[in-house]
Amino acid sequence: MAGYEVQVERDECVSAGKCVASGPGYFVFDDEELSMIAHDGTKPDDETLLRVARACPSGAIHLFADGDEVDL
Repeated sequence: MAGYEVQVERDECVSAGKCVASGPGYFVFDDEELSMIAHDGTKPDDETLLRVARACPSGAIHLFADGDEVDL
């Protein structure tokens, strides 16, 4: 398995910053203070991604495995 694919739904993001704090360099804030993925950053391992997605207060982070969304 190649690891989780990650999507951040910008319209769901509330800029809490938990993802940026837990996955620095991969999750970053854009100019509007919304979370986004920096594809040139180091991707966290799947365990960390799962923890970050579960901690997102707005549910803006979605994980996918083999094309199917992971139930958080």
